[in-house]
Amino acid sequence: MFSKIDTVHIQVRDLEKAKHWYKEVLGLELVYRSGKYLVFKVGIGESTLTIQKGEVRPSSIKPIMFSDALEETRLTLQEKNVEVGNIQVDEDVTYFEFSDLDGNGFEVCQYLTL
Repeated sequence: MFSKIDTVHIQVRDLEKAKHWYKEVLGLELVYRSGKYLVFKVGIGESTLTIQKGEVRPSSIKPIMFSDALEETRLTLQEKNVEVGNIQVDEDVTYFEFSDLDGNGFEVCQYLTL
């Protein structure tokens, strides 16, 4: 029925501020822009992250990014003044959480090697 997740859609208050934050802070590549939304490529996968100006609401949905260097990624975000959570361990995965300028929650994970 489905072949992939096409995009994760996030609402933001200010599209221009968010564009700068997602490009400069998260290092994402802007691949498409319309007057209403921006689409970013995330790493090597096919799925994208779409941000659109709109009403920001609390959500139980949280995009999870993968990093081969979790601690380095966390430190890089801290250096860019992003408030990040502590590194947590959940069985075979380590992860931490952070939020964008509008409070949209994200998680970054890395698999533990056995």
